[in-house]
Amino acid sequence: MKIENIETNLGNTILDELKKDGWKVSAEYSPLAFDKGMDFDSYTLKRNKAKLHFKWTNWFEWEIQGSDIEVNYLITKYKLR
Repeated sequence: MKIENIETNLGNTILDELKKDGWKVSAEYSPLAFDKGMDFDSYTLKRNKAKLHFKWTNWFEWEIQGSDIEVNYLITKYKLR
């Protein structure tokens, strides 16, 4: 399941709060990339067997993709859509 067009500040908050809740970054767009955070960014978070993929662009803002259970939890918690 995927949710798109999440406002940048809200997406950043979700990402930070998930990390505080025990989600670990298993992959990310290279911090050395010249356009990181300006044009594009991405992270994959893992907790146990669950994964969430975050992708950000300056045109469409944040997109989060993962299992229905995890994404529905985020939709409810952060009042997305």
